[in-house]
Amino acid sequence: MEILLNEYKNIASVDVDTYQKIEIENKTSLITEYDIRNALSATEIFDAEREAYDIYRIYGRIEYLSLLNRLSLTYKDLAAFFTPEILNIKDIFNSFTFYLLKAGTGYTSITGSSIEFVRYFEVIATSDDFELYNAGFTKNLYNDQIYAFNFNRDFDVTTYTDDFGFPATELYLYAKYKPGANGINQPETMSGTSWGTTGNPVKIPIYNTLINVGDRIYGDLIEYSKSLFLQEQLSPQTYYIRTPYKNSSNVNTYLQWKYNPIIPFRLKYFDSGLSQANTGTTIYEQEISIPYYATSVDNGNFVWREILPQGYIDPETNLGVDYPFVNKRRYLFSAITLDVVPDLDNITTRNAFAEIKFKDPSSLNFKPNNLDNIGKPCQ
Repeated sequence: MEILLNEYKNIASVDVDTYQKIEIENKTSLITEYDIRNALSATEIFDAEREAYDIYRIYGRIEYLSLLNRLSLTYKDLAAFFTPEILNIKDIFNSFTFYLLKAGTGYTSITGSSIEFVRYFEVIATSDDFELYNAGFTKNLYNDQIYAFNFNRDFDVTTYTDDFGFPATELYLYAKYKPGANGINQPETMSGTSWGTTGNPVKIPIYNTLINVGDRIYGDLIEYSKSLFLQEQLSPQTYYIRTPYKNSSNVNTYLQWKYNPIIPFRLKYFDSGLSQANTGTTIYEQEISIPYYATSVDNGNFVWREILPQGYIDPETNLGVDYPFVNKRRYLFSAITLDVVPDLDNITTRNAFAEIKFKDPSSLNFKPNNLDNIGKPCQ
């Protein structure tokens, strides 16, 4: 800032020094003491923040194990199922469509049982949200490519509950096979398991229809105990694939394969111990500890199981999860084995595999000439 002399302010002004008097007082004041020492625990702050955010980013890897992997798209005979191809092949990319599910609303009660139910699932993400690609420098012991996957958006599970009021402790990858054609102009077909209302499993057709967010998927058979606040799977959903071909007599036949299409992602675990309280007789501190998902039994009695905190492993059951937590997101990695195996309970398939013979059975009795060379590098 530049100080302007008086003579430049007015022609009649005289340059003089200007002084500003400052009064200095000497007065005693009371000093208020504060505790400026505050021991912060980074671990406690991290744990509190992680428990406050129930948002997940899901990714992982898939190992696809099946004779159908790398099978020719135009297979015609039984030998083709044992002859991996390089080009024009059936692989995970053109054989499956992937979705993400949560436990949905609606159950089918099994007649004559008060604890058995067929569970439904709800689609919360489609293949548009799913990315699948070859994992770099990664193959299995059969020299087959291992794949990496990623859902390209986050999932806030805070509001997810099922018809029994259970909060989401799992999400599910739904691998839906896409039936294809072959070299004999007889397309592949699919079926799934239905328990109806009797609890007896039967096969029903599965069609290659468009699936959208919000659609329901017929699920598995579970047992639900209200008084124990417990759900357990009695039987998983199983899908069956029929792949037609011509046998050695040039007659149309098929092989049947099976796999489990609904694969769980574990979000969290319930405590093994059962908690209970009564709203009419318990003290206030216990009453407000009743979580929102507690089940009302009768006469004001509630039962529930506490959700284990992230990072805590129960020493008795060895259950618990400890996912990385960054930017208010829990990063859930899952290693999945997608195995589509021959259904040897099917008589046609069992007979076909029973006919497979070694070309040279005597080779099974071959012994090395020098036992000292066992385990050494090949020359």
